[in-house]
Amino acid sequence: MSSLLLKLIFCIFLHKITNSEEITFKNVTINGKPGTMFATADNLKKIIPVGEEIVEVSGKIPLLYEKSVSDIPNLRYLLLAAVSLEEIKPGAFENLPSLHSLSLRENNLTEIKSDTFNNLNVTSINLKKNSITTLQPGAFKNLHLDSLVLDFNKLTKFPSGVFENVTIDTLSLISNHLSTLEPNSLPTTTLRYLDLSKNRFEEIDPEIFDMPQLIGLTLSFNSLKFLRLGDLKNLPGLIFLELDNNQLERIPEGVFNNTEIRFLRLHHNKITKIASQAFDGMSNLTTLSINHNNLTFWDNNWLRGTPQLSKIEADFNQIAEIPDEAFKNYPVLGSIDLKGNKIKKISRKAFHKLKSVDSLNFSNNEISNWSPDLLTNVTVNRTLNLSMNKLKCMDGDLGEVFKNVGFVNFQSNPWDDDCIEKIANFVLLKLLMIKLGINYE
Repeated sequence: MSSLLLKLIFCIFLHKITNSEEITFKNVTINGKPGTMFATADNLKKIIPVGEEIVEVSGKIPLLYEKSVSDIPNLRYLLLAAVSLEEIKPGAFENLPSLHSLSLRENNLTEIKSDTFNNLNVTSINLKKNSITTLQPGAFKNLHLDSLVLDFNKLTKFPSGVFENVTIDTLSLISNHLSTLEPNSLPTTTLRYLDLSKNRFEEIDPEIFDMPQLIGLTLSFNSLKFLRLGDLKNLPGLIFLELDNNQLERIPEGVFNNTEIRFLRLHHNKITKIASQAFDGMSNLTTLSINHNNLTFWDNNWLRGTPQLSKIEADFNQIAEIPDEAFKNYPVLGSIDLKGNKIKKISRKAFHKLKSVDSLNFSNNEISNWSPDLLTNVTVNRTLNLSMNKLKCMDGDLGEVFKNVGFVNFQSNPWDDDCIEKIANFVLLKLLMIKLGINYE
């Protein structure tokens, strides 16, 4: 056998080995259908039915080679989740004009290389629960995304240049190891929702959070210890702000004033002091959550200039007293929740200037006395909850005392024996009227 022939045979053999090594899909299942079990091919299009729009691949796919998912014109949804994927070669995804959603969650990816998703028409990419530590410049390039999910990875930094000619509506980076972002590292001109929950941020740096289009920002479960005047100055369109489950101790004046925020979540911090003017001028605020903190004082000057306010959640603090005109700055409310505090005293003028509230919750406090005229000029449309307090009896004609209250919850109080019948008769009458749809007169 001539040396030329031997070389030819060797080249053919080497070519076959090379090709076999670049087979991406080996013994995989398509859409869980028995008819496609153990399919093997170098390109996904060879093992899916013609015209298939939704494809879920299961099995083990450690590496996506170049052009391994390409030239599939009808493919709209591709799920490559939990397939032990470790690497994606640039060019693996090509000519997928109809692809809308790409899920690569629950794999073993550690890096997203440049041009990995270049020029895809995809609007949603899910990379949740990988082990990504590195995003190369241009990792996301020439994309117009509604949603990018990078939750539960191992990112410690988010360098500039990752996004190149990219627009994103919603970016989720929950449970990474981020303590800061590089300025201009995100597509700030289009980003509307940003979730940075369960990271390591200790402050809100206005130079980083310079996002004029941002509507929703979540920094729950971080390490925020303080808020400063001007922290939100570069977030003029912010509507939803979640700062719960941090280490905040004080809320100063000048952080939230005159912002467009509607929903403000400050619960589960360590807040002991909120400045009297901290929430003034929040003309669009509808919901304030300050529950599960260490507040001992209710300030009747809070929340001036908040005409849209509907819900206050202040449960599970250490508030001991409700002062005169406690709710004077918001005369019409949906609900006030003060359960689980240490309230012993409610001023006889506490509800002055409060006209209407749907529900009022004072359960699980230490109230031992309820003045008959407390709610004389207040309408409680649904429920007044006085359960789990220290009430032993109620003075006055209960029908008159609670004439403007839809229903009163008196459960789990240490009632005196001679008062139980009075309470029971009133509650039964209220229940009957609710069932019949009539008012107490």
